[in-house]
Amino acid sequence: MFLPLLTQAQRYPGTFTARNAAYLEISGTSDTYSFNLDRIVYQHSVFKTAVRAGIGTNLFFQEGEPGVYPIVPLELLGLVGATENHLEVGLGYTRRFTDHPDLMRHMYFARVGLRYQRPKGGLLVRLAVTPFVSPENKSDTPGLPVVPRFGLSVGRSF
Repeated sequence: MFLPLLTQAQRYPGTFTARNAAYLEISGTSDTYSFNLDRIVYQHSVFKTAVRAGIGTNLFFQEGEPGVYPIVPLELLGLVGATENHLEVGLGYTRRFTDHPDLMRHMYFARVGLRYQRPKGGLLVRLAVTPFVSPENKSDTPGLPVVPRFGLSVGRSF
């Protein structure tokens, strides 16, 4: 009678025990590059949810830029996949800390891409399309333009 209360379900084979990741993202949701941390906060069967925060700058890529400024990307991610390979989607916000009038400071991103991450940790590789819009339209075109971007991330999960 109490047997169902005492039994414990087996862990799904794609359950991540390495829920943290640190990686370098080139382009994507920053201007040039950013160092990021993310954490898987929820997982059930083939679906996972993660949060991400990073910090970057335009340092070393200053040609034509009005100066050096920090960049902070934040993102909410959803992952669908059974083992190492995942479809990754996300919504995010990037803040450029600059006062230059020709640069946008607030950018809102979407992400659709592929993510390779082993459930027990190790190499992490992400490749994505990351288009953005900004309420600070700096062009003569009416409305919010969608600007296409691509990102590549390489790092480690632990």
